[in-house]
Amino acid sequence: MARKSRKETAAVAVQEADAACRAAIYVRLSVEDTHTHSVSIETQQMIIARYLEQYPEISVYDTYIDNGATGTNFHRPGFQQMLSDIEAGHVNCVIVKDLSRLGRNTIDTGYYIEQYFRIRNIRFIAVNENFDTAAPEDAHSGIIIPLRNMINEAYALDIGRKIRAQQRQAMKDGKFIGARTPYGYLKAEDDCHQLIIDPVAAVVVQRMFRWASEGAGLNTIAVRLNEAGILTPSHHKKMQGKITHENLLGSGKWQTRTVGVILRSEVYTGDLVQGQTKTVDHRQVKADAEEWTVVRDTHEAIISREQFAAVQEILNQTASRAKHGRSKPTRRIFSKARCSAPIAAAACTGSGISARSPTMCTSTIV
Repeated sequence: MARKSRKETAAVAVQEADAACRAAIYVRLSVEDTHTHSVSIETQQMIIARYLEQYPEISVYDTYIDNGATGTNFHRPGFQQMLSDIEAGHVNCVIVKDLSRLGRNTIDTGYYIEQYFRIRNIRFIAVNENFDTAAPEDAHSGIIIPLRNMINEAYALDIGRKIRAQQRQAMKDGKFIGARTPYGYLKAEDDCHQLIIDPVAAVVVQRMFRWASEGAGLNTIAVRLNEAGILTPSHHKKMQGKITHENLLGSGKWQTRTVGVILRSEVYTGDLVQGQTKTVDHRQVKADAEEWTVVRDTHEAIISREQFAAVQEILNQTASRAKHGRSKPTRRIFSKARCSAPIAAAACTGSGISARSPTMCTSTIV
């Protein structure tokens, strides 16, 4: 009997290493499933753990979780991280509780099962459906998987319609349905749809409206807030523990846009204006004013309607003056002569920028 060469022995060892099942456990919980115990994150993990007890040859590389993520698209952090680990060669098996956890979009879900995983030799297991691409009977799923994906997608669409209908009714009933409250308000502890005043931020809002009614511009108000060391809305909510992710925090400085949004918001008069955006082709777009849902006196006001109306008038006048005050750019003729004379504060520097202190003008004379 001929002996195997070292190269042949090494090749067999590599094949055995590649054949080892390094599994990614993927669990997903969408918003519509939060009240269903049978699909909770813990339940999904428990079902998969019990399955793995029967197959000790499968080792778990990592668990990927998307909590509160819809199944109708695959732009989910946990899922995308799993794909990165697949591409890096860390994972060669994906295990889910059932097909709906992978996704509820027929075309995309079918793509990952029938093409993406297969091309990369990724074993795919859906425990509840007893589906395993390593099994001969499931290697070519034929019409079964597409049918199941269609059912899952239809379910997601139906649930989505019901949720939107519930949200529209809640808005009409004067219930706040946003994830985060407007600056100046908190959610009541016993009712997440009821706004109550945040005593710290409410004082700041009142000060902003008072300054605006006295004629202070957006930039002036932003400067005053920064000089006073007042926390911006996002950093204020971070201090309260309402925001934990760094990506949701701004620079920490008040901006004119933030000031403008607050001064334009009717919520501070005690009214709820919701439905100002809508989803079209999975994108958030602005809704027309007639589509908004406005309910009066739903919560305690921070400012009066009279003060709000007065500030709106001032803002509108300022915007109108700025719009009509813009002159068309004039054609400039440059010569080669240079100026080295000092210029006064706020004089033109030749580049279109105002100088705040006397300096030397080195611009081309026009």
